[in-house]
Amino acid sequence: MRVIKKSCVFLVIVLATAAVCKTQTLFRLNVLNKHVKPLYRYPTKDELRRVAPDSDLQAKYREFLKNRETGLTLLVADSGCSENTNVISARANCIKYSMPGGGSSYSFRVRNYRIPRLADITFTRDSFQATGILLHGIFVNLGKIPVEEVGLTTPGLETLRMFRPTVDYYRAKKTDEILSRGFLRNGFAYRRALYIKESDTFALRSIAYRGKRYRSVAGVTYNELDFDKRRDVIVVFRIVRIAGDGKITLLWRILQNRKSPKMGSSAKTNAR
Repeated sequence: MRVIKKSCVFLVIVLATAAVCKTQTLFRLNVLNKHVKPLYRYPTKDELRRVAPDSDLQAKYREFLKNRETGLTLLVADSGCSENTNVISARANCIKYSMPGGGSSYSFRVRNYRIPRLADITFTRDSFQATGILLHGIFVNLGKIPVEEVGLTTPGLETLRMFRPTVDYYRAKKTDEILSRGFLRNGFAYRRALYIKESDTFALRSIAYRGKRYRSVAGVTYNELDFDKRRDVIVVFRIVRIAGDGKITLLWRILQNRKSPKMGSSAKTNAR
C-alpha cells in the first residue's frame, strides 16, 4: 500500500508540474504573439503605399533599379512616434505612418522599414544616424559623385572596407565613442551620424553583430536579435530629393554584403 501511495503522490506531483509548465508556456506564447511580434512586423501594403517614392523618380531611375541589390527609398523625418504598434500616438503624422519606426528608420539588410533599434539608418530631419543595437554604423560623405559610379575602390571607401569589427563588447563600446566623435582620414570625415545634403552621395558601413540582446515584456524575456537579419554591409546612397514636408528620397546600392561576426555577451536586459 505504501508503494502505491508513494506512486500516486509522485504522479500527482508530475501532473501538477506538467500543468504549471504548460501554463507558463501558453503565457509566454501569448505575450510573444500579442505584445512582442507586432513590434517587429513588416509594413503592410497600405503602409508601404504611403511611403512610396514619387512616380517621376521611379521612372527616372528605372534602369538603375534593375540591377541587383539596389533600391529607391523614401524616409520620413523622425517625429518621436511610438515604435510599439500597440501604443499609437494620436499625432497626425504617427497615425499616417503607422508602421514600426514611423517610416524614419530603414534596414538595407532586410530591404524594409524597421524600428530604430534594428535599422541601419534613421533620418532625423537634418541628419542620418546609425541607431541600431549591437551595431557599428560609419557614414562618410563622398561628395557629388553619381551613385552609379561608386565602387569599393572609390576614394573614401577604403577606410570603410578596412575597418575591423571587434567581437569584444567592451572594446566595441570604445569604438562607439570614437564613431560618435568622428574622425578624419585622407580628407574624409567618418561618423555614426552626418548632416544630410541634397544631391550628395554617402557611403555607410553597417555591421550588425550577431549575438544576444535580451529584452523583457510582462516578465517574458527574449532575444531581440532573433527578429532581425544580422549582416555586415557597405551601402552607397544619394539623396535624390528633399521635400518640404520632412521627407527625403534615397537612391541606393549595396556594394558588399557578408556574414557579420558574433559579439560577446553584454549581460544586459531591457524591461518594458
